[in-house]
Amino acid sequence: MPHATGPTRSARHAAPLVLALGIGLLSGCSGDEGAADAAPSSSAPSSSAASSSAEASTSASSAPASSAPAEAESQTVAVTEGEMFIELSEDSFSAGTYTFEVTNDGRMPHDFVVEQGGSDVAGTEVLQPGESATLEVELAPGDYVFYCSVGAHRAAGMEVTVTVA
Repeated sequence: MPHATGPTRSARHAAPLVLALGIGLLSGCSGDEGAADAAPSSSAPSSSAASSSAEASTSASSAPASSAPAEAESQTVAVTEGEMFIELSEDSFSAGTYTFEVTNDGRMPHDFVVEQGGSDVAGTEVLQPGESATLEVELAPGDYVFYCSVGAHRAAGMEVTVTVA
């Protein structure tokens, strides 16, 4: 049997390699599309629940009324803490779910605690300077105090009283 030499032999050995690489690339591309296509089609029988939660997280106005109304009504309040002050981006509150985005802009550790009737309702962990945390709280009508419980910060003025209507 004669052995192939020169360009014919190289082409013979390169062809399977090129074919394997091509198939690998194509299957990788089609795998991504298939995964994207497979997710909606595989969840099609229960798509009402899957779409509702996806719509609620992307746009509260497009979510059906039956899906998580608390999410649709949730309001975000920016909270900035520093040396002996707490600033809120809102000054009036109605009953509902609130997401407090707390940022420590100070040089000392601070936390953010929500109190009603002398009892703590919720709070963040202690935040070091520059750190942030998110706190979600359901506020019913009544009086609340937002304060920092670190050391004597509350006594030094790190508290804000709000009335929820």
